[in-house]
Amino acid sequence: MAAERIRALAEAYGAELKLRFVLPMVMRGLPVPRMKGMYITKDVAREARRMGIPFGKIADPVGTPVERGYAILPMAMEAGVGFDYCQSFLKGVWAEGIDAGSDAGLRKIVERAGLDWSKARTLIGGDHWRAEAEANRAEMMGLGIWGVPSFRVGDVATWGQDRMWIIEDALAK
Repeated sequence: MAAERIRALAEAYGAELKLRFVLPMVMRGLPVPRMKGMYITKDVAREARRMGIPFGKIADPVGTPVERGYAILPMAMEAGVGFDYCQSFLKGVWAEGIDAGSDAGLRKIVERAGLDWSKARTLIGGDHWRAEAEANRAEMMGLGIWGVPSFRVGDVATWGQDRMWIIEDALAK
């Protein structure tokens, strides 16, 4: 939900947007009780409706779909389309019901971000991305934040799409 808004903020203030990916909480071993998961999904749906952002046709990406997606992300970042790829992935799994765990689904996500599927598919199953994800997690925790989306501008760090005003204030200074 925050992806398009944070990109617009970065462009408006001429700020560099650096993408840092971490595994979802449940894939990091953090307990996410069923009720909390349901609350998060309902809260996101409510906010998406309020903001006019598509959401709700979900193909749960937790597990293998995230790992497959993250295996391709460093290539996308290197090609300069990391953010486009993330937006394609997020929209696909949270709003369009695209199964990123399948080759057909992930191919659609990859190609509409402008990437070559024949190159991308060779990366699936690799662990080359895990060290970067862990380094990003450690940095995030070191900043005293644990959730996503997280943002940092200079010494100002926060998380949650509802706190983007803090980031905008920091960018405006």
